[in-house]
Amino acid sequence: MTTTIVPRRLNVLEDAEQLIELFDLVFGHTVTPPMWAWKYRPPWVARDYCWVGEVDGRVVGYIGAVPARGWHDGKEVPFFQLADIMVHPDYRLHYDYFEIAPREIMADLGQTHPDHLLYGFSSHRAFRWFERIGLSGLVERARTRYVGRGGNGAGILEAESGPAATGRFELRDWPWKAPEIDQVWRDQRIDVGTGLIRDTAYLSWRYGGHPINGYRLLGIYEGGDVRGWVIIGNDSPGKKGRAQEIPVVDMLLPESCVQPVLADLAAHVDNPLMLWFPNRLAPEFPDSKDSGTYVYHFVRDSIVDTEYLQNHLYYTMGDVDWW
Repeated sequence: MTTTIVPRRLNVLEDAEQLIELFDLVFGHTVTPPMWAWKYRPPWVARDYCWVGEVDGRVVGYIGAVPARGWHDGKEVPFFQLADIMVHPDYRLHYDYFEIAPREIMADLGQTHPDHLLYGFSSHRAFRWFERIGLSGLVERARTRYVGRGGNGAGILEAESGPAATGRFELRDWPWKAPEIDQVWRDQRIDVGTGLIRDTAYLSWRYGGHPINGYRLLGIYEGGDVRGWVIIGNDSPGKKGRAQEIPVVDMLLPESCVQPVLADLAAHVDNPLMLWFPNRLAPEFPDSKDSGTYVYHFVRDSIVDTEYLQNHLYYTMGDVDWW
């Protein structure tokens, strides 16, 4: 038996069976080939950024980086999100794959994309380890914000009143290829700071093309003019172990409109809402709790430092694939 774990690029065809078994063992559910391809090979890339750890020909570890199109300093920049890092339980105490794996990903990205941003969302203790050994910095702990329905309390703080519906905004269902999506992005990208490019290509892939989850895209109008959009989950709240609140998984709105739009949205769907929003942009959400998820930035070859992201990164629930 070898004494080291050997990292190498994932071979999708040859490793598929072992990878499916590893996902099932570690996460309790498997990954289907369509789900893996959707996640790691979106339409704008020619290759995946996934690595495995091998011991005596057996795949015992895996790590992937989801390639995305990011926006920073007024231009498009490659963004990557670290995801699905795992090690077979029988090998965790014998090999340092949790340290080897992210270094391989970062070396790969440093060669193929010298100017990039690698970040991730996790409650896994491995990410705290990455921080301690200097691979990553903590941007913030994501908080789940709650918005009541029609002025009623919502979520964890039933005594708190949600904002009253304003009636200012009209909400219209949009298809995933709606031309207004790109219009909103062009109008508001200057205010995004640093974040994903939320245009038609992204929304139609991330939400319209998701192999499992269903979503609803709503355009926001005020006085007949487009102000932005919101995306909510399609599943029935409170059923099959789901939260009572409808998740607002993504949105692109002028900052001054966020609170009144969400109040009108809660009234429109007749249900409380929950969402993630960067802490610096959410001072007016009195009803919130720690989501248990950390937002991390991997510092090697990054276009910015962690402190910059603490003040400029825009993210929502939809930045992670489990929402």
